[in-house]
Amino acid sequence: MGAPVTVLFIMAHGSSGTTILGNTLGEADGFFHAGELRTIWAEGLAGLQTCGCGKPLAACPIWSEVVRRGFGELDAATVTRLARLHRSTIRVRNTVRILRTRPTRMAEWPALQAYADVATRLYTSIGAVTGARVVVDSSKRTGDAALLRVLRGIDPYVLHVVRDPRAVSYSWSHRSGEAPGELATAGEWLAFSGMGELVKGRMGAGRSLVVRHEDFVDAPKPTLARILRLVGEGRTPVPIAGERTVDFGENHTVAGHWSRFNRGPTDLRLATEWRTKQRPADRALVTAVTLPLLLRYGYPVRVSG
Repeated sequence: MGAPVTVLFIMAHGSSGTTILGNTLGEADGFFHAGELRTIWAEGLAGLQTCGCGKPLAACPIWSEVVRRGFGELDAATVTRLARLHRSTIRVRNTVRILRTRPTRMAEWPALQAYADVATRLYTSIGAVTGARVVVDSSKRTGDAALLRVLRGIDPYVLHVVRDPRAVSYSWSHRSGEAPGELATAGEWLAFSGMGELVKGRMGAGRSLVVRHEDFVDAPKPTLARILRLVGEGRTPVPIAGERTVDFGENHTVAGHWSRFNRGPTDLRLATEWRTKQRPADRALVTAVTLPLLLRYGYPVRVSG
């Protein structure tokens, strides 16, 4: 067996800017951003998502070779089975159980052992095909992050990205379709962040880092430098021109925010519309629900426009 594949897992609540952060890291030498890798079975290979290069995953030269190398020829029935295995095992609600599972006692949970083998083959195939020193997985979910601890041949790191929950709530309230209410979003943000704290605690010293979305956008160079040092890539130049410009090339992300299709020089900008347009009652509710971790992550209780 060759050298372990370094995996940097981006863990976060939705609408926290993980796609643009992942794609920025993907522009660094030796890094490959896979996007939300947890969706590859149920969405990507099922034809419900397009690769960041614009092609269906089955036609993408990167992903078709990753699948061939790791799994051979997959038929639709096998893809469906793997999607069900992931969906039933690697769930947010199973985060604590996964964290408590010892690699030496995996046989006591056969489904977890089975998907751990799938995940290991997937990560190692990505590393082999792309030649990347660091594979970035922006799947966000804490169950998938917890799984890294029990994978063999993987050198795991977790990047816990947080964004002001009031901004997150405002973003979700303006999504198309049926959006969750402020109370539901605030509760989910609190639960995801709390689970994230548990994952970081079990990863061990020097294997996790908290990054605020606002810090990444406002000061991308020092923020990215911290991330690169976390994974032992401190000498790798940060992919930022000027103060906050990223020159995005083609990527091969499995899924994520529509911004993953952006190309060319892009200035990182913080969305602040919520500060003036969010209803005061909604802001007060989200602040009250998330207060313990809001303060932990250094966000102010009162926000001005």
